[in-house]
Amino acid sequence: MNFKDRIIRATGKKTPFRLIVVDLTETMNDIGRHHDAKGFALKLLAENSIASIFLSAGLKFAGTVSYITSFGGEITKIQTDSTPMGLVRAMIPQAELQAIGANEPALVPQHVSVVKLNELGKRVHESIIEAPSVSMGQNLATYLLQSEQIRSAVGIEAQFNKQDPSKLDYAAGFYIEAFPDLEDKDINLIEVIVQNLPKFCDMYKADKGFDLDELLDQLRGPYDIEVVREIDPKPFCPCSKDRMLATLATLPLKDLQELSSENKDLNVVCDFCRTNYTITPADMQEIIAERKKSS
Repeated sequence: MNFKDRIIRATGKKTPFRLIVVDLTETMNDIGRHHDAKGFALKLLAENSIASIFLSAGLKFAGTVSYITSFGGEITKIQTDSTPMGLVRAMIPQAELQAIGANEPALVPQHVSVVKLNELGKRVHESIIEAPSVSMGQNLATYLLQSEQIRSAVGIEAQFNKQDPSKLDYAAGFYIEAFPDLEDKDINLIEVIVQNLPKFCDMYKADKGFDLDELLDQLRGPYDIEVVREIDPKPFCPCSKDRMLATLATLPLKDLQELSSENKDLNVVCDFCRTNYTITPADMQEIIAERKKSS
């Protein structure tokens, strides 16, 4: 058995449905370390990221899916960007993370926003729905039905370690998509399979990890499936100093001149990977000069 992080995509050989299972445990432990995320915040980061992974798996191009869950309460939003190849980055506003620590935050679900970008970074889809729950699986299934008219069953769960809340025991999930010609008898059977699925915690062993193969076997039920692709997910952030400079260049010229007048290095931290970039006074002067040329 293989217990490394995996994304397994499969389809029914004779029955028209799609099945995806994900183990994102170590990927999210890595991302969590960069954010110093603990406990429930780490759990929410992981579950939001699995939802994004399920959506990006359906892209027909080498693009990106941004999956954003907005809340009222001690956390205002979680954002995950992912690609069809399993590249993932995620964030919760750092001040909110530091404020709650490992404690369970007070949350009121508000909205789920989905933005799909093509390989050139152009928006090709944008949708927002009211979030019915703090459950990422329920929110994703609701989004799919309301915005993309897709019937689905979604299960997403992450569990942090009780002795060390800076680590996840597991972060896993499944996604079943019913194709339009799936017969009612098969829909009913798949519903029974999902309802009788063992608890995720029963598929986790402390010395081995989460058994993704067991989850896949449970979900396939009596159906023959074909594994279309297996991917190793990993954290990835495309940020760079050039991108940070380009973002700064969008500020009003007056604000840029005020920052430049201080004649000090400016430290800018990426919200996703927490990399610190130093913007020098010379960098600021170059940005200002370019802005004046273009105005």
